[in-house]
Amino acid sequence: MRIFQFIIIIVLAIVFPSILNAQSSIIVESEQLNKGSKCVFYRSVNGALTKGDTIAAKTQGRLELVSKTPFLQGQYFLETPKEVHDGLIEFLIEKNKSDEITISLESYNTVLFKDNPINGIYSAYLGSVRNTEDQIQKLYSKGTAANTSAAEIEKIKGQIKESQKKLHDLENSLINRYPDTLLSAIITANSLPSMPGSILDNYRIDPSAAIYKETTQFLRDNYWKGIDFKNDVLLNTVLLPSKTKKYISFFDKNDPELIITVKELLDKSAVNPVMYQIMSDALYDSFNATAYHNNNENIAISILKNAKEQTFVPDWKKQSIEQQILIHEKNKVGTKAANLVLKDTEDVKYALHDLKSKYTILFFYDPECSHCTEIMPKMKGWFYTDGPKDGEVAAIYISQNEQEWKEYVKENTYPPKWLNLWDKNGENKIQQKYWIQSLPTIYVLDENKNVVLKNSDFKELVNYFSRNKK
Repeated sequence: MRIFQFIIIIVLAIVFPSILNAQSSIIVESEQLNKGSKCVFYRSVNGALTKGDTIAAKTQGRLELVSKTPFLQGQYFLETPKEVHDGLIEFLIEKNKSDEITISLESYNTVLFKDNPINGIYSAYLGSVRNTEDQIQKLYSKGTAANTSAAEIEKIKGQIKESQKKLHDLENSLINRYPDTLLSAIITANSLPSMPGSILDNYRIDPSAAIYKETTQFLRDNYWKGIDFKNDVLLNTVLLPSKTKKYISFFDKNDPELIITVKELLDKSAVNPVMYQIMSDALYDSFNATAYHNNNENIAISILKNAKEQTFVPDWKKQSIEQQILIHEKNKVGTKAANLVLKDTEDVKYALHDLKSKYTILFFYDPECSHCTEIMPKMKGWFYTDGPKDGEVAAIYISQNEQEWKEYVKENTYPPKWLNLWDKNGENKIQQKYWIQSLPTIYVLDENKNVVLKNSDFKELVNYFSRNKK
């Protein structure tokens, strides 16, 4: 048997020498690349950017990443030392080929792809997209300025439409010229339909407005045209998550149709289990993120429930999803917070529902938590100078070392409208009533004690009040 296998190997080596010697390589050339300089390669795997090899240059001006097997089709990124190039260099690898890609950095921030027209065209396309976006942003700023006349606004609208049309024509040309490639799939995914109205119109101003209804219905009908949900070609790019989040950003969080819009997209993607996972994760992140303008816990829960219904989701994951749903149901945003009856250092009782402030900020912490003691002074400083004027903080100690807690409170000073409380003997079972994922954890309640922000950190708290009038 071994002799037979050896003979086969010899025959293959004679007839098809490239099979045994095949390798793929990515070469980086730059005069600024010193011997020993390191570059990091990244690739997109199932919609996420994943760190790959770190390679050091063995000679001055040249670095090579070699693989004995073909690089997988997908979107790749290269990070070089800043003196060579500032920012990630993006490139594509098509259809699992065994070949060589040479990235030449002839001058600072100038990227050339030798003998690789697809990547040269892709690089030029990305440059056109950036230039168009910059141009439209400048026109938008000019068009929305207070002193811009009605005639000038109409002129600017025309200029914006013309810029959008030029880019759209370029995209269509490249898609037709390079069919059935990763390049054309990415351009199709990146291309946005020409929407009714103008970019100067605020589509989210009122979900009942005619322009809002017209625009969002147009998006539901056209935004995903050209995307083959059964095709795996886009799975190893970062475009699907970003396109999904951009799609949702066009809709107002108070739109009663939004939950239906989300289900439509989940149903489309369910023909491909991996694509469904990528897009459902992106949707869930959008509606679960406290800093995101479309934060809506009901929709986040609906996304989790939709995943539970899919036959391709394994049972162990469905059990995890069920736990996530139960966590969301605790003090759901928009519902009345569970009441707590707590005591201060003098054993005076305070019922959470009896506090009369417009905003009640719950700050769950433990002095033994180093991150808590780091955030506490920032929290006090922010609340004293920039916090809501009609607000109150209840700093709630969640452990049971009474002496330690009282000593900590005594050693520190606090701004007005600040209560230091604890759950003596654990009577309130705080962690059964409130989702406390890590410490410190912050909740914000309105004057009716409805939850408006939950399981948040200090940065999200500050962002919330900077976005909302105090």
